[in-house]
Amino acid sequence: MALRTICYLALVLAAAGCAPLNNAPKQTGRLAPARLAPDAAVLDIAFLRLKISDQHAYEAIWNAADEQPFSAELRKSLTTNGLRVGVFGQQLPVQIRELLEAPRGNLEDLAEGPTSELEIGGSQQHLPVRAGYRSIIKVSKVYPSLAVLLNEEGTVRGHQLADARCILALKAYPQGDGRVKLGLTPEIEHGESKTRWIGSEGMMIQQTGQERLVLDRLRMDAVLSPGQSLLLSTGPQIKGLGESYFSQLVGSAIERRLLLIRFSQTQFDDLFAPEQTSAPLATRGE
Repeated sequence: MALRTICYLALVLAAAGCAPLNNAPKQTGRLAPARLAPDAAVLDIAFLRLKISDQHAYEAIWNAADEQPFSAELRKSLTTNGLRVGVFGQQLPVQIRELLEAPRGNLEDLAEGPTSELEIGGSQQHLPVRAGYRSIIKVSKVYPSLAVLLNEEGTVRGHQLADARCILALKAYPQGDGRVKLGLTPEIEHGESKTRWIGSEGMMIQQTGQERLVLDRLRMDAVLSPGQSLLLSTGPQIKGLGESYFSQLVGSAIERRLLLIRFSQTQFDDLFAPEQTSAPLATRGE
């Protein structure tokens, strides 16, 4: 009997000795994917080139775009200033897809110099944008001298700006149902960099930057579902702000530039996080 007990104990100890001491999962050498902030929206942004002479492609692209989400008053103001905006559904027209697949090595790089704000140059980028925070899309090169003519309800105002760059101030507001509201305001940075104090979320923050000509009357707001895209470019004629923003000299020829912003995804869900509403986010940033 004692011998049986000893043998039984020996078997138990042997089995226990075979058990692994470390039950932690094996390391695969891969880092866990980064998680998006709960209020982030992910955008795909690309600049495209289109020859002025390719009128057929220009017309086909805009025939496929929906310009009705924007008010008739805004569309008129954009047109008189040489700009145009529209929305695409889940499918992009074949002309846009061909431009996306075109070689991009000789596209002018517009992201010049270091900055703490979002820079978009000649390449396609996939980026997250926090809800209500101001991001900058640099649309043009720096002009040593830029004459700006603004047509506002038939009244033309002129500005002569030095060291000027055309930009778009972008803000995103997730809607809680999977969609996102994008706000785009045309602005022009100009002059020497200066230090200034701004108010943000109840506190004063010191910032260094150029003066800005803010074109609030031309602000564009659109609500996009995942997979939809926003397109900005010149009107049929290259003129006014459209010329400054979306044309460039390539060799001896002027080409149109098109800005495509595709909404990829958001993690915001106000059903499960009702305290994170989109209304107060409008106060973030400038």
